[in-house]
Parts: sequence; structure tokens; C-alpha cells
Amino acid sequence: MTPTLFVRLRGWLLDTLTFNSETDAAGAMADATRWGWLPALSGVSIGACHARSEHAGTTAETGPMSG
Repeated sequence: MTPTLFVRLRGWLLDTLTFNSETDAAGAMADATRWGWLPALSGVSIGACHARSEHAGTTAETGPMSG
């Protein structure tokens, strides 16, 4: 690897990870937060849907609750 590659990599990282204003930094944080939570929330949604369907299937098989 040549020193030029390291200089170019350093420049790219600085351009990518530093921001010119607080607004740019806040926007990047909002994007990271939104896209970071999206897969987790999708998994929770799928799990809740699965639990709801399983619960509906078991209650239909056992009949109404007494009381």
C-alpha cells in the first residue's frame, strides 16, 4: 500500500465523519437513529404479529374462558 492511499482514506474519513454545522450533525444523528432502530422495530412487529396469531389459535382451540 502506498502512502497516497492512506492520505486519501484519511481525507475520505474526515469528510464522512465531520460536519460543517450543528444542523448537519443533528441530521446525521437523526438518520443514524432512525435507520438503527428500524430493524429492531420490524422484529418486534413481526414477533407481536406471530404471538397474536398463536394466541388466537390456542384460545379458539380451548374454548371460552369460564367466569
